[in-house]
Amino acid sequence: MAAVGPTTTRPPDAPPAPPPPRRRGDVAAALALGLGGAVVLAGSGSLVWGALRAAAAVALGLGLARLQTTGRGRLADWTGVVVGLLALPAAGVVAGDRLGAGRTVVGAAAVLAAAGAGLLLVLGAVRRIRAARGWRRLLAIPVALAAAQLVAVPVALAVLVTNTSAQPLGEETPQDRGLTYVDVTLTTRDGTDLAAWYVPGTGGSAVLLLHGSGCTRADALDHAAALADLGHGVLMVDARGHGASDGTAMALGWHGAEDLVAAVDWLDERPDAEADRIGAVGLSMGGEEALTLAARDPRVRVVVAEGAGVRVAGDVREPGWFPHLVDTLTYGLTDLLTAAAPPEPLPDVVAALRPDQRALLIAGEGEGTQAAWYATAAPDRVTVWDVPGAGHTRALATHPDQWSARVGAALADATGEEAEDRQ
Repeated sequence: MAAVGPTTTRPPDAPPAPPPPRRRGDVAAALALGLGGAVVLAGSGSLVWGALRAAAAVALGLGLARLQTTGRGRLADWTGVVVGLLALPAAGVVAGDRLGAGRTVVGAAAVLAAAGAGLLLVLGAVRRIRAARGWRRLLAIPVALAAAQLVAVPVALAVLVTNTSAQPLGEETPQDRGLTYVDVTLTTRDGTDLAAWYVPGTGGSAVLLLHGSGCTRADALDHAAALADLGHGVLMVDARGHGASDGTAMALGWHGAEDLVAAVDWLDERPDAEADRIGAVGLSMGGEEALTLAARDPRVRVVVAEGAGVRVAGDVREPGWFPHLVDTLTYGLTDLLTAAAPPEPLPDVVAALRPDQRALLIAGEGEGTQAAWYATAAPDRVTVWDVPGAGHTRALATHPDQWSARVGAALADATGEEAEDRQ
């Protein structure tokens, strides 16, 4: 007779199996995350792409809610922790940005998504900690710190720089500084229209004037007036997604050098701007864009970059291994979230300047070491003006006469103006 193995048949008098946990809080959190995320994701991109992303968010929320009621507690907890850890910083950043920009519906939806993600994270983590025994509970502290640094921080920063709201242009124009100007529309290679103002010059030279992240060309009107006083034509461009320009804003300016070829093309055809007398003056993000543009386009003879900072991991000077790991994760995730390709590190950009190109790096308080490090890549072509007591991109405001003299000399030397014409 064949042996009979153990059976799983429940004895008639055995108590019934306990039902799966209901976990109402987790279910509500999952649905809040799905609904809030759907509203946020539906508001960007094309109609079809927005609908697909919204549908994916709803499906995620429903799937998480279903998982919380299946009785697979450990899997449900860890899934909630992972999803919450990824979604909470992302939704929190979007909530702050959209509410700050007055987009209350999307902002409120992002708050709802952040609340759902946070609740999933907390409930799942608490259950897993309670389930641990003895010394294993102490692991929660280092694990939480590592997760914050290696997951939450990179996600928050990557979402922040790739999902910033467009800044409005405002009411001021060059006319408010006594300057005559014309409106200009530049079309990039991918068909995006960039808005610009052009102030005609009197000396045959022209300068691209590039604002910083979160600003518009109107924020550089004082710089435009100073450059116009030096006789230069000034083309003031709103970066992609900023001011009146189309496209999606990218706070690190990764689109900049590619987009600004259209600006150089436009200046190249101006009758009042000679082709070999084009320069670029950039503030913060604009300075980084200007340097990269010059390294790629020999028509830009000189760059004045004020407050150029860090935009890729290779721009960080002497990082420790752990900060380098965080930076690598941050910029790698940023690359996944934007259509723009990461630009070359600024030391490589500076090293790529041609023998006939020049750059002046202006450094405010605390920026001198970084600027000096960039300058070592091409010491024969790059000089640094370390401005005492000046805040970020505030050299003109704090030292107007010196700014005009130093910038004027740099532009004149590289664009072939005679010394007497610099005054």
